[in-house]
Amino acid sequence: MSVIQYINANEFIEQLKSKGLVIVSINEYESAKEIKRKKLMKRKALSLAEIAENNLLPVTTKKGVNDWIISGKIKPEETYRENSGKGRVMVLTCAIKRLGYVD
Repeated sequence: MSVIQYINANEFIEQLKSKGLVIVSINEYESAKEIKRKKLMKRKALSLAEIAENNLLPVTTKKGVNDWIISGKIKPEETYRENSGKGRVMVLTCAIKRLGYVD
């Protein structure tokens, strides 16, 4: 049987802090995610990656969001391609609101 080793809680917390990590309750974590979602929804449009990463639709990948565009769930007039920069496909936030996934 192996010997149980204990660590000092203060050292553990300091080690986490030195790496920029914190321990929070799930409620705090979820509320921070919700604040980020609301901030994103104030913008005119979001990229496919932003939609997938922030769980704004019930899909978890850029391909999943793109499939919604192809299938017509997100209408063609609710999307556009950036003229400058990366040329990403952008989805108007009004489309997400219309679908009822965000208040």
